[in-house]
Amino acid sequence: MNASHVFSFVPPTTEGVLPCTRDPDLFFAPDGTESTAERALRVEGARRLCGECPHERRRLCRAWAHLRREWGIWGGRTEQENGYAPAAHTLMGRGRS
Repeated sequence: MNASHVFSFVPPTTEGVLPCTRDPDLFFAPDGTESTAERALRVEGARRLCGECPHERRRLCRAWAHLRREWGIWGGRTEQENGYAPAAHTLMGRGRS
């Protein structure tokens, strides 16, 4: 997955390039298996990038993902931490590629 692919799915912004587009694979579990340790490292990396955005941007990302029931890390939180189960392992109804 590349940054332009993920960027098309993040909430609309006028802020220019968002930190999450620098390493988009951190925000989504890889296809196949991921160990608990690998997941923890990936989630922590995603949270670090989310931390570079202002609080309001992170809040908007979480709300946007919650509304659409997106999977992955949004606004520094997993879907479980955001309080919902994802609709499917897809982005906006499209498979990861």
